[in-house]
Formats: sequence, structure tokens, C-alpha cells
Amino acid sequence: MLLLVDDDTIIELATLIGGEEAGKVTKYLLKKPGITDEALSAILKLDVREIRRILHKLNEQGILYYELTRDKETGHRIFKWYVGQEQVIGFIITNLKKILERLREKLEYERTHQFYWCGAPGHRKLLFEEAVDKLFRCPICDKPLQPYDNSELIKALEWKISEIEKYLDELTKARKVEEPPVEKKK
Repeated sequence: MLLLVDDDTIIELATLIGGEEAGKVTKYLLKKPGITDEALSAILKLDVREIRRILHKLNEQGILYYELTRDKETGHRIFKWYVGQEQVIGFIITNLKKILERLREKLEYERTHQFYWCGAPGHRKLLFEEAVDKLFRCPICDKPLQPYDNSELIKALEWKISEIEKYLDELTKARKVEEPPVEKKK
């Protein structure tokens, strides 16, 4: 299974990370890879410092990478920028793992705590200790607090965790299939 992320998803991801201009930069790099920051600045009519800030931000997140060469006449460094398909997949996997960890923490919290609520939308649920401190009265509306059944939330968290684990497992297996075997040196 060849693992690819479509261009629209990569552009959307870049926009989420670096804003609208980052989306434009990424869109152009997908069409014309290997372009320099100065050329991008001229084409997109953005200040070269802003282009460089965007490029480096996307590079730090693993969306873009560059090749470094030197101008033979001046000796200046030239950065040629590319969108890294494999890096994008790595970024997605890394962030899915972070989300998964947060969901697991939330699930554990929901399982190990007892909540009380007045039933009014927008009013927060209180932990048992907080409810005791408030004499089982809502601090906002003063209605009596009742035990809150969070079993539906727990089921939803378990389902979402399961779905993300399956997806991560598929991504990981697909990446391993794509990697060529490493030859052992004699």
C-alpha cells in the first residue's frame, strides 16, 4: 500500500500551521518544487523575510525540507525548498499519537472521578470534592447538584481511541512495507 497524502490535505495542514500565506507557499511548492525563497517572494509578492519565516516554520514541523547549495560566483548559500511527503506523514502520525495520549488521559480522568451537575446547559460539572465544598448546590444557579452519568462520554472516548489506534496501526504497517530492507555489510 503506497502511503500518500493528497495535495489539498498538505495545503490545509500548512495553512493550519502557518496561516494563509503558508498555504499559498505550500501550494506553489507542490506545483514547482525546488524553488528558492527569493523566487517565492517575487512570485507570491510577499516580503522575503516573511517567506523565510514561513518556510522555516513549516520546516520545523516537518512539512518542508530544503537542499542547500552555494552560488559559485558569490559563495552565498541557496536554499531550494520542497514539500516532503514522507515528512507530512510523519507529522500526521506524531500528532495523532499526541491526540491519542490526551484522549487516554481524559478517559482515565473520566473513569476515576465522580461528577455532579445541576443539569443546566453551560454550567460546569463539579468533582465530588467540589460538590461537597458547595454543599451540593450549583455555584452559578444554586440548584441542587445531582450525580452526573458520564458513561456515554466514556464510551465515546473508548470508541475514538480505538479508531485512532487502528488508523495508526495501519499507517505504521504501510510505512514498514514501503521501507526497503537494509542490507547487512560483511
